[in-house]
Amino acid sequence: MAARAVGYEGAGTVEFIMDAQDPNKFFFMEMNTRLQVEHPITEEITGVDLVEWQIEVAAGNRIPLEQHEIKRNGHAFECRIYAENPRNNFLPATGHLSHVRLPSPPARMETGFGTGDTISVYYDPLIAKLVVHGSDRTEALRILRRALICRGTG
Repeated sequence: MAARAVGYEGAGTVEFIMDAQDPNKFFFMEMNTRLQVEHPITEEITGVDLVEWQIEVAAGNRIPLEQHEIKRNGHAFECRIYAENPRNNFLPATGHLSHVRLPSPPARMETGFGTGDTISVYYDPLIAKLVVHGSDRTEALRILRRALICRGTG
């Protein structure tokens, strides 16, 4: 509805704030004409590839589903992995990655770095996103805990 109000057609994100006392009350916060860093959460619980949809819309094609046709399934979490130094007020940290151990599926790890790479001062300190999905919150948390300590996720 917010996108229609301003004549916007395309992929993007609309954010709302909900009233903690009355979940039927919610208020428009902002609209972005791009995907947010948290978009994998939506992808995991809907099974929709939002990046693919954004490319299709940019090519002039229509989004394949209407909002009411998109079904939600389960619960998902995202952890952002930063190259920061907690001993130095969490300022960005640079250097050589001598060892990187990634969790196994079903955890989803989005990163552009691996063992042997160097973190430089020229990029954002966000170096990876760990995303997990479960049938409910409890299962998703179990998978997340296992993924964070890299003991697999099964």
